[in-house]
Amino acid sequence: MMENGVSIIIPTLNGGKIFAECLDAIGQQDYAGPIQLIVIDSGSADGTVARAEKAGALVKRIDPKQFHHAWTRNEGVSLAGFDPVVLMVQDAVPCSDQWLGGMVRALKESGAAAAFAAQIPHADATPYARFATESVARARLGAPDVEKVNSLEAFNQLPYDDAYRSAGLDNVCAIYRKEILEKTPFPDVEFAEDLAWAFETTLLGHRILYLPHIQVRHSHNRSPDYDFRRQIINSHWVARIMGRVREDISYLSLQDLMFVTGSARALIFRLMKEKWRGPTECKAERLFVDRMFKQYPLMFRGYRLFSRCLFIPPRLAVKGMAQQVNADIAYQLQLIEDGYPPRDRDEWLRALEQVSANILGRMHGEVYAGCMLNGSLPRPLECFIQPFLSGV
Repeated sequence: MMENGVSIIIPTLNGGKIFAECLDAIGQQDYAGPIQLIVIDSGSADGTVARAEKAGALVKRIDPKQFHHAWTRNEGVSLAGFDPVVLMVQDAVPCSDQWLGGMVRALKESGAAAAFAAQIPHADATPYARFATESVARARLGAPDVEKVNSLEAFNQLPYDDAYRSAGLDNVCAIYRKEILEKTPFPDVEFAEDLAWAFETTLLGHRILYLPHIQVRHSHNRSPDYDFRRQIINSHWVARIMGRVREDISYLSLQDLMFVTGSARALIFRLMKEKWRGPTECKAERLFVDRMFKQYPLMFRGYRLFSRCLFIPPRLAVKGMAQQVNADIAYQLQLIEDGYPPRDRDEWLRALEQVSANILGRMHGEVYAGCMLNGSLPRPLECFIQPFLSGV
């Protein structure tokens, strides 16, 4: 094994044009040592495999049903001939020909177990996608230094945000010491395998490093329905991995969640009317919140839902949650309008829908996660959330 070699592992499925850009950027790296490119493809039908092979990659094909966020990456590590190894996603594009050398150098000089790159949005990113990507980057950059955590007790004593950041890691683009990955492979989780690995590794006394000066282009123009689902899944798995939630709101029932969603819906229509000064000309079935209401049990939605949506007055705590959600929606929308101005009405509405979907998804997910950790998961809530716990 040559000392200056590095293995790059990329799971793929119909990577398309952006994967071609990723391969081109890897091929243009100013790196003196050998590069082993490993692609694990789970059923591409768009020429992804041919592109990878043309780029000199070792390609392993797997059945789509075999893909697993943790197992598939562990398989890639087993094929790696060099230490360190880089794990990427197919739509992350290095921003510089110094990207790989910088990643390798940072890992060696820091003594960390792993390090991960910063992300900037793709050129075609929507206003919300740019806002979300750059907000995460700013939050990571402003994270306080956390002393080494080498026990679960010490981890649990940290404030939630500091604990989360101490185990922060992102397989969009990360570099690992292979010897540590082999001793501690990615845990058997269906989502957030990077966080789960970082959590275990941090408790063993290792450190994870963020590299804000090393960047890849990566962002997603997702639908609000997908974002809602992803937020629920993220809350569920982060709570299972860390054994805690940021705020315990498990006191909210499914009917409470519907009230909050109804309140958000009223805000959305008010914002639309204020912004566009006239008829919204938006059919109900086009709005994410209206599609959401169709998911709630019929017994909760046997009446029309506008600004007031419950026949039973909600508790003060529920009203407070509705006010907080509405304030968060209005605040994030204002940030987008100021920093990433939508070009037209449709783009503005899409930003509003995505903001709402993400905030409401996080709330639903945190309620579910809190109940799960408390061991008191109401049957109606479980039945409602279960269909959202897959598909990302």
